[in-house]
Amino acid sequence: MALAIGGGLLACDPARAAGAPDGLNLDAYRGKVVYLDFWASWCAPCKLSFPYMEEMTAIYPHNKFVVIAVNVDHSREKADAFISNIGSKLPVVYDPKGLLAGRYQINEMPTSILIGRDGRVRYVHKGFFPEQMVAYEAHISELLNEK
Repeated sequence: MALAIGGGLLACDPARAAGAPDGLNLDAYRGKVVYLDFWASWCAPCKLSFPYMEEMTAIYPHNKFVVIAVNVDHSREKADAFISNIGSKLPVVYDPKGLLAGRYQINEMPTSILIGRDGRVRYVHKGFFPEQMVAYEAHISELLNEK
């Protein structure tokens, strides 16, 4: 399910949030479209979403688009094993306490937040459905083509 967020909410900068996970500063990506994907090792659809996200990073220019995978497992070992098994090279931020997930009110795995170049949340994709990949890509293209 994809939800458009009207005028968009300003994406929080978790680096400024107390107790936020290390390694993520969304201000560093201002001017780029950010695909912020929340996932867990136990999530079956997440196994399908990673190849899609890898493909998107190959299609779209790195200076305009970035995918960041946010893991919410309590055990980093399980998360690392998942990444190793699927062979992903995507940047991963670990959020074992769910602080970042809580800020975005994540309640389904996976959930992807599309943030426009202006730093505003523009789309939320709850779950991952292969038959919706055309719509997901349309959202990314729309945001990349905005002036």
